[in-house]
Amino acid sequence: MFPVVVPGLADADASTLNDLLQQLDDKRRGNALKASYYDARYALRDLNIAIPPKFRNFEAVLGWPAKAVDVLSRRCNLEGFVIPGMGSDDLGISELWLSNNMDVESTMAHDSAMIHSCAFICTILGDTAAGEPPVLMMVKNAFDATGIWDPRRRALKSALSVIEWDSSGSSPLLMVMYLADRVIVLQRDDAGLPWQFEERRHQLGRVPVEPLVYRPRLGVPFGTSRISRPVMSLTDSALRTVVRSEIGAEFYTAPQRWALNLPAEAFDDGGWSAILGRVLAVEPPMVDEGVDPAFKPEVGQFPQMSMQPHTDQLRQWAMLFASETSLPVSSLGIVQDNPASAEAIYAAKEELVIEAENAGRVFGSGWVRAMRNALMLRDGLSDVPEDWLKLQAVWRDPSTPSKASAADAMAKTVATLPWLADSDVILEKWGFSRVDIDRLRADQRRSTVAGLLESLRTQQPPVSDAGIGG
Repeated sequence: MFPVVVPGLADADASTLNDLLQQLDDKRRGNALKASYYDARYALRDLNIAIPPKFRNFEAVLGWPAKAVDVLSRRCNLEGFVIPGMGSDDLGISELWLSNNMDVESTMAHDSAMIHSCAFICTILGDTAAGEPPVLMMVKNAFDATGIWDPRRRALKSALSVIEWDSSGSSPLLMVMYLADRVIVLQRDDAGLPWQFEERRHQLGRVPVEPLVYRPRLGVPFGTSRISRPVMSLTDSALRTVVRSEIGAEFYTAPQRWALNLPAEAFDDGGWSAILGRVLAVEPPMVDEGVDPAFKPEVGQFPQMSMQPHTDQLRQWAMLFASETSLPVSSLGIVQDNPASAEAIYAAKEELVIEAENAGRVFGSGWVRAMRNALMLRDGLSDVPEDWLKLQAVWRDPSTPSKASAADAMAKTVATLPWLADSDVILEKWGFSRVDIDRLRADQRRSTVAGLLESLRTQQPPVSDAGIGG
């Protein structure tokens, strides 16, 4: 793949392009490993001790890494965007959001960010003549996109998105490089042909790509994968336990018998023919000279192997995995002996709720900046309007309270602060979606207008006959 030579491309741009490709390639192996754990396509890491060689290719998988991602991601639900004192529809945000199918792709973006530690939201002007929306918002995973971080500006100073790979998946055919003042589209028809490029200017003054990052920290701006080394190690250990228990169950499914003092002729047919019969009859061996007449055959059966040690060990790995990922252990298939109380259930998911709140706060920052980029590209702006700086992302409550508990809490709040009854925030807390709230408000306006018209009709004074033609 390296180095990529693009005829006519400026030296500085060529250097940036190759830096981005190198970074994308450096992370490719690690990203592929994490994806294999999420997709349950990872290989068994055997210790070469307990499992016989012929069973080391045994097909067994464990879906715990996917559970670690999905359970948290399903609690990070982006409801929309708001500006205090202004409706998001006034800016056309809903139209941009829906035209790019972000209702679906936002969830996929959160999944990818948790798997690979980050995902990228690329924004570019669309080709309306080809049926594209005016502004394209495209979500890319870390397999196909990367960026170089500018710690001083706390933003990307360049980014790359691979749109199309060759049939082997190792060499790009169509790429887009995003810079602060322009976008460069690079394309070739085949891996052996020269590159061609086209530059498209934009007025944003910054790279129109925003990262969605899971758990960033100082020195690690692109975050940390949810499928961490401890998660992978615990999954390997638990999978070995599953394989050992499966092989042990196969060995001990048929009772293992033993026999002493039987002649070799009893096994001439390649196996003890009577072993599957209902009655097993054994004759004593011939009494030869020097053989004790009391020396008789003995037949016995080995005791059945207990699965309890494997079950206990799998429970141990599940406990450690749940602790590492903040998951309730019940989500890993471990059922406790005594039913959990409501307080215990809440305590079990409290750490996960806090994790979802923190993830949503960081994701929200990336979504807000990406939406500002889209609005500015659509309107041809180079500076962010002051009102747009107040744009915020709205998230569904990650604790997912029941309708009854949410209604009870909001009713008590409104009783204390009656003026909140007219706010859409209360409706959101009650669990109504933005679409439902808009429909309810429209019905309320129609009802109000109809009531006003009826009031005016009944209050209109009758016209007297004397006043006609007088």
